[in-house]
Order: sequence, then structure tokens, then C-alpha cells
Amino acid sequence: MTDEELMTAWQTLQRGVARTHQRILEHVDLGGRSAMWFSALHLLLNSSERRLPMTTLARELSITTGGFTKLADRMAREGLIDRHASSDDRRVVFAALTEDGLATARTCERQYQEALREHVLGVLSPAIIRALIDAAALLNSASAASHEASDVRLNVSARAR
Repeated sequence: MTDEELMTAWQTLQRGVARTHQRILEHVDLGGRSAMWFSALHLLLNSSERRLPMTTLARELSITTGGFTKLADRMAREGLIDRHASSDDRRVVFAALTEDGLATARTCERQYQEALREHVLGVLSPAIIRALIDAAALLNSASAASHEASDVRLNVSARAR
């Protein structure tokens, strides 16, 4: 595969996923809120005790802790989450789903799953989806290993100074 073919293939894959994700999100009633709200609700819904440290949520959503704090402020004002300090480490603040947040998260998740069936399973076979999952897992593993190796090099370099 030439460099140009590789770039075209990668861009086609990225566009296909991004456009499909956007179409799926159009089926989720977020009441005018951004997709980031759904992502945060989804993470909390699927976490132990329906709560996570705010720093973990920020990292998983690929936003700064300050950015997530602003999002959490809005979600708390709407009664979807509560925030409370950890009893073990006062530096850790948890975001937890409220009853309204739990109901909203479940409704949004159901809508998202229905849209996934329509826009993904309606287009791709389960075998193709499994192949895509395997490919994404390989990319994720390679990226994580590369990131860890980079961290080790930075640590060794810092200690050498």
C-alpha cells in the first residue's frame, strides 16, 4: 500500500466512524446538550457504584480537568450528578449519578443502542464488526505500548539530569 493509499484509507475510516457516530447521537435526546453529556453519563452509568473520580472522567472524555469541572457544574445544576470528596483522600472528588441522572443515563443509553442497531448493524455484519474491534484493539495496544515506552524514556531522561 502506498503512502497516499494509506492516508486515504485512514481518512475514510475516520470519516465513516465520525459521521456514523454523529448520526447515532442525533437519535439520543440530550435536550440540546452536547454529546459530551451523554459520554459522561454513560461512563458513570457503567462504573462501580455509578461514580468516578472527576479526574478519571476528564481523562476518559479527553478533556482537561478544568473543562470537566465546568461540564460537571452544569450537570450538577441540572440535577444529574452530585459531587463529593473521597473519605480516603480529600484530593479526590467523585462525580456520582443522582436518581434523575440515572434515569436520564438509562434513557439515553437505550436510544443510543437502538441507533447503533440501525446505523451499524444495519450496515455492517457482525463478522465485520468483530474484525473492526480486533483491528481497533491492536491499534490501541500498539499506541498504549508506544505511550508507555515514551513515558519511560522521559523518566529516564529526567533522572539523568
